[in-house]
Amino acid sequence: MTNSLYLTVAVLVGVGAATQSALLAAMGRDKGPYEGTWINMLAAIGGLSVILVARAMLGRSPMLPSPFNHALAFAVVIGVTGVALAISVRGLNPVYAITGLFAIAYLLGIGYGAPRIGIALFVAGVTVGQLGGALAYDHVGAFGLDVHHASVTRVAGLAVVLAGALIVRFAP
Repeated sequence: MTNSLYLTVAVLVGVGAATQSALLAAMGRDKGPYEGTWINMLAAIGGLSVILVARAMLGRSPMLPSPFNHALAFAVVIGVTGVALAISVRGLNPVYAITGLFAIAYLLGIGYGAPRIGIALFVAGVTVGQLGGALAYDHVGAFGLDVHHASVTRVAGLAVVLAGALIVRFAP
């Protein structure tokens, strides 16, 4: 992948982080911040376990100490987190159950992208995507949250962040 492609991935990861933030804010409003964090973590652990089981089935077992070097351990985790997640989101918008999946994208994105384009550029891309996504979510009041219109000043703030990312990108 080229630097531009990794940077595009970083921006998309940032939009995912904004989505996760909006979902967590909505859960914080509906249930409480600790409960939202709990649901987020269950989804993240369960989702990562699904990925690790899939990789193990393709012959790429996790390089972790026993018993976590076998798919069966993560299959058990999937079962436990799946039940806990289903119970925890009861009475809430079911979309909240995916909140933690955005954390997986963020962490894996850093693991793949940052070594190739540098931490500063990857984080700059994530920041642009996160602020841009957050600005859009605020503007429409995503997930029933309060509307905060994308004023000229707020858009100018995004432009400043974008300018900073471009400076990092093209710095010698």
